[in-house]
This record gives sequence, structure tokens and C-alpha cells, in this order.
Amino acid sequence: MITRRRFLHKTAAIGLSAVAGVMGYATLYEPDFYELTETDIFLPELPGRFEGFRILQVTDVHHSRLVSLAEVRRVVEIANAAQPDLIALTGDYTTAYQSYIEPCAEALGQLRAPEGVWAVLGNHDHATDGQLTALALERHKITVFKNHNTLLRRGPDALQLAGVDDWTWNAHDWRRTLNGFDSKRPSVLLAHQPRTLDWAEAMNFSLLLSGHTHGGQIRLPLIGEPARLSKDLTYLRGRYERQKTQLYVSRGTGVIGLPIRFGVRPEIAVLRLRRQV
Repeated sequence: MITRRRFLHKTAAIGLSAVAGVMGYATLYEPDFYELTETDIFLPELPGRFEGFRILQVTDVHHSRLVSLAEVRRVVEIANAAQPDLIALTGDYTTAYQSYIEPCAEALGQLRAPEGVWAVLGNHDHATDGQLTALALERHKITVFKNHNTLLRRGPDALQLAGVDDWTWNAHDWRRTLNGFDSKRPSVLLAHQPRTLDWAEAMNFSLLLSGHTHGGQIRLPLIGEPARLSKDLTYLRGRYERQKTQLYVSRGTGVIGLPIRFGVRPEIAVLRLRRQV
């Protein structure tokens, strides 16, 4: 016969085992359980030679004590295996210490795409050393946007690509970013902060690619993401739209604060451009 005390002891043991299992999953499994997603983005007036153009986005790598260089290299391998047309990096490559910058940039320098690897800096890059981060990335053949734009050409067809620096560090300069820009052409803007969508200038672009939020990093059953309560994380993950401008927020690949992801798998996103008819 099971006494009340034995029943309570067994119940407590089961509860503790469940908690231990959840914590083990959140710390040892999900943070490295990368998901390669593919999303169609429909753009009006997309030139024919850019139909099906695949942009792979890597963001929030956060190489640090919590995210090893081996994991950064795994992300690079997965990205290269997807064979995208272009790779976009949207910030926060390291966390806190300058000593992580060069090894991370060297690993990311192994990314390969026919139309190149393009980047912007994030708030953590500026907090660590923005100038050193930009120089390291460029030394490894990654083009860092410093508030400017360029044209990608396929024969007579063109797609505009731009990057605006992090506004939370007052590093943004919309005048420079939009210099020579043609708002009638389809365009893609790299911007670390999803709330860039709230700027009037962002409405000049067809598509914004951002990170920063980690998708909330933790999503609890019934409760959801505690991070959603932060005003800074209004746009948490996935696709949003305002007027004629679309925003895609990647969940990113790294972690910060705690070495935990739960219910929010790390993401390597592929955005496939399609012509809207």
C-alpha cells in the first residue's frame, strides 16, 4: 500500500526529473538544434532575372563563452550547404570581449555565395568594438555596410541592396544610406534592429532583414515568450508588413545571458524572392 508520504516523495521525484529533463533539453540540445527555414517573399516589380533569388540570413552568432567557435563553424557549414545566391549578416557577431572578434570573423569569412557576403553591425558589436569588428569582417572578404547602398546586377536587371547601421548607438545615417537610391526599384535593407521598421525612411525599401530578438530565446507553454513584454522586442520573429514594406526577423543562431533556448530553435533563414503578380 502506498502511503501519502511515499506518494508525495514519488511525485516530487517525478517533478524534479521533469525539470531536469527540460533544463537538459534547453541547455544541451535546443541551443545547437539549428533550423534551416525557407520563406517566399513576394515583391512587386521584381526583375525577371531575380525571380527565385535566394538570400541566406545569419544573425546574432554571439561568439562568446556561451557560443563556441565550433558552433560558429557549424553555422557556416549549414549556410554554405544551402547554396544561396547571397548571404546577409545582420549583426551581433560576438559578445563583450574583443578577443572573440578576429576568430569569429575568420570563421564567418568561410561563407560563400556568388553575389557575396554582406553585413551590418549590431548593438553588441558596437558595445564591444564596432570599428575593430568591421575591420575584421572586411579583412575576411565580408562587405560591411556603413550606411550606404549598392546595385546587384544580372544583365539589364538590378536589385538594390543597402545597410543601415545600428540606431540604438546613434550610428545610423539615413541620408547616406539613401544617397542615389531609387525607391521605385525592388530593394533589400539589412538592419540589425527590427524596430527599424518604425522609421519613416524604412518605407523606401521593399524588404528589411533583421535579427536582435533571438525570437525571444525562451517560449514557455501557456505563457509564451517573456521577452515579448519588452518594448524593444515588438517584432519578435518571422514576417511582418507595414504599408508596402516587409520585415523578416530571424531567430538567430546564438544565445546571450543564459546558455538556454527553449521552444525557440536557432534559425538560419533563407528568403526566396518571388515576383508578386
